[in-house]
Amino acid sequence: MRGALRYLFSSLIVGVLSVGLAWAGSGLVPVGAQDPTQSITGQDSTGDHDDDDDHDDDDDDETPQAPVQVLPGQNPPPGSVLAGASKISIEPRPGDYGGTWETDRAKCATLSEDIVDQLPGSGAHLASAGSPWPENPNCIYMGGYGIGPMNPITSIDETGFWVRSAAVRGPNGKTLVTTIIDGEGYFWDYKNKCSDCGIKQLSSSIAGELGIDPAGIVIASTHSHTSPDFIGGWGFVPDWYMKQVSDAIRKSITEAVTSMRLAVLETGEELARGFNSERRSTYRSAEEQELTWLRAVAVNAGSGQPHPSQPETVFTIGAYAAHPVTRDADNGVGHADWPGLFERTVEQRFGGVGLLFMTGLGNISPRHPLPAYEGEGSEFMGRDLAGLIPGVGGGMTLQKTEVGVARTTWSHPVTNVPLTALGAPGFFDRRFLEMPAEIRTGKDPNKAQCVSASAMSVELPVSAARIGNAFAISAAPGEIFSNVSNTIKEKSGAIVTMPVGQAGDALGYMPQSFEMSQVAQQGLGFADPIKGYVLVNYEDSYAIDKCVGDAVLEKTISLFSQIGF
Repeated sequence: MRGALRYLFSSLIVGVLSVGLAWAGSGLVPVGAQDPTQSITGQDSTGDHDDDDDHDDDDDDETPQAPVQVLPGQNPPPGSVLAGASKISIEPRPGDYGGTWETDRAKCATLSEDIVDQLPGSGAHLASAGSPWPENPNCIYMGGYGIGPMNPITSIDETGFWVRSAAVRGPNGKTLVTTIIDGEGYFWDYKNKCSDCGIKQLSSSIAGELGIDPAGIVIASTHSHTSPDFIGGWGFVPDWYMKQVSDAIRKSITEAVTSMRLAVLETGEELARGFNSERRSTYRSAEEQELTWLRAVAVNAGSGQPHPSQPETVFTIGAYAAHPVTRDADNGVGHADWPGLFERTVEQRFGGVGLLFMTGLGNISPRHPLPAYEGEGSEFMGRDLAGLIPGVGGGMTLQKTEVGVARTTWSHPVTNVPLTALGAPGFFDRRFLEMPAEIRTGKDPNKAQCVSASAMSVELPVSAARIGNAFAISAAPGEIFSNVSNTIKEKSGAIVTMPVGQAGDALGYMPQSFEMSQVAQQGLGFADPIKGYVLVNYEDSYAIDKCVGDAVLEKTISLFSQIGF
């Protein structure tokens, strides 16, 4: 009996002090030199858009940006764009940043599951480690497994860790940049770790330097659980490594934009239902079944056409939903999981830079068992997903390639008490606002709106972009569910849509209100992953509010309506 009571008490403490599984949620490789005959200077004219009581922080006084220009002698095909890409290694380089990377596992402090006997550290530890957890400030911890600092990274698999970026400038002069980080998550706005390395600050400053609209910069994370924890829920990373990674983000985006050259775009959607499945404990839901992709192929100067036998790919972007949780976190080997193998495979097949984004992953896991991988790791699903993408010329070539971008932010109420208890002292390093907020959102303002209010709030971003009328991409600030991503695909107005999650922010699971139990939200769901008790859906325990999924969906649809062609 005493053991049972101790477990129950421990579970309640865990509900307050852990973000658990849900926040489970370098050499430069330029793709070709900048073609001196192409103009890539100037600024975008598109500012952020607001709806309802939203607000944004970006300037709206940007001057028009120069469109694609071609000199005499070139013969660009219809739909030509400027396209560039880059990838920057983020394998730790402590010597370049005056730091130390501790790779002795025995010297990296960890918390056991007996959280009652190991309370988190003091304010002094926050100053030395960047986190109040009792961790070694020189260790790099994985994100998404265990409680607090549990799994230090002591070596990195040969696939490596990277920041990868792809840039497209349309004939109307507007630019879209997509960037993916090998990490569990990356925040919009940090509280203690830095004042300038959040996505909010990076997108604004990089856009100013490059003369582009910050709304057109999408920065996301792969959500691999054996990649570094950049949000602080599992032990964080050293300050010097945070600086290295934010520098890599800046450099990757800059290189992608400044290396742009004439290209054509092709896109497609492949059925991939055999690689993922829904995972809700108390009800069934539909998974997102498609792998969507976008590829840029360089155009030869003079002919205006890709070389028939040796096409030069600038980048290949894929988007799919399945939690990257196939690797062993206990052996200390950092790994980009199946997204890393997807990216490496498309690079080997087509050349250029490969990028993989998560879509509606909140209720989606890799499908198990996967008999084809007997004797291999399940991360090889990334290799086989990449194999679904047809060769150059096998997709739909975009004829209309004008680019439109939009972004909005709003103050969303935080009604999850355990989450607030974590955020306030910095057990994950997200900035919260000590100010009240109210949200009222839904399909019809006159019918069954989701309504919520709280004394504490958080600023959330969403963004959307189009390339012509055939391709669209959106960015949601957490782990959206498949119903959200499937609905975005339906409502975007494009033939192919990438509804990206863990983009712009990484603020937990984002179910819609009809999918969520508010009782489970207040910590009861923690008992599910710890002991396997199927009482509620554990994802609910990590949602900031019952209306967050609804708000993300409605605001994304609204943005698409503003940038239609």
